[in-house]
Amino acid sequence: MIKKKTARVNDVDIAFVDEGEGDPVILLHGFPDSSYLWRNQIPALAEAGFRVIAPDLRGFGDSSKPQEIEAYGMQTILNDVVALTIKLGIRKPHIVGHDWGAAIAWMYAFMMPRRVDHLAVLSVGHPGVFANPSLEQRAASWYMLFYQFPGVSEELLRRNGWRLFKEIMGRDGDYDRYLRDLARPGALTAGLNWYRANRSPESELRPARPFPPVLSPTLGIWSSGDKALLEEGMAASGKYVKGPWRYERVEDAGHWIPLDAPDQVNKLLLGFLGTERPATEERRPRRRL
Repeated sequence: MIKKKTARVNDVDIAFVDEGEGDPVILLHGFPDSSYLWRNQIPALAEAGFRVIAPDLRGFGDSSKPQEIEAYGMQTILNDVVALTIKLGIRKPHIVGHDWGAAIAWMYAFMMPRRVDHLAVLSVGHPGVFANPSLEQRAASWYMLFYQFPGVSEELLRRNGWRLFKEIMGRDGDYDRYLRDLARPGALTAGLNWYRANRSPESELRPARPFPPVLSPTLGIWSSGDKALLEEGMAASGKYVKGPWRYERVEDAGHWIPLDAPDQVNKLLLGFLGTERPATEERRPRRRL
């Protein structure tokens, strides 16, 4: 059984998994997940000789759940992750993210290039691509607009035994677990506040911001069964990466790739992490699966 620890960072309590020894890998989940999303990757990475840290990001799992929308801005959440790495004595981890966790991972990489080794992003492409989505992507992301109405969204999602939520999810991911987790006090509002703080309609009126290039080796993974995010977002992300860029398309998997294709995800991560490293840097030998 994987046990969690807790650290106080930025005035919130962050629950996290810390397994294995070796080069550190940070695993970042999205909505409405927790570190449990990575239950198939944590043991595989730890067995391969990595130290794996998987936090419950603020608003999810066993971590604190502030109710204010402004508590969920991207910079605030990024600060949580950075503060956790500092508290754990981690200087330059590999960063792996899925869904909102991928958005945080991208931001971590381009804002702090000296503090990331390798970057692996699942499902969500670079924010520069998503800043100008196609009409097809806007249609697929309709739920983001629905989540923008505090109180109303919560009431409609819960009504009639969470019927609308069940229809949106389509029994994908950790479907039954999500219902239990979101029933915790304040959990649903906290999760929806990620969208309200970062994808509000007003945000599209702001001038497009320039993004520094991602310098680390980067792996992008997208799945053909993803109904929320189109391939264009990940496939076009390479233009924002100055380091080595690799794109992998996973067939017969939905949005929750770590759950739908765990063996393939593990193989891709284990084959990617530790590769394409500058020849001037030495690296400890590592046991592989």
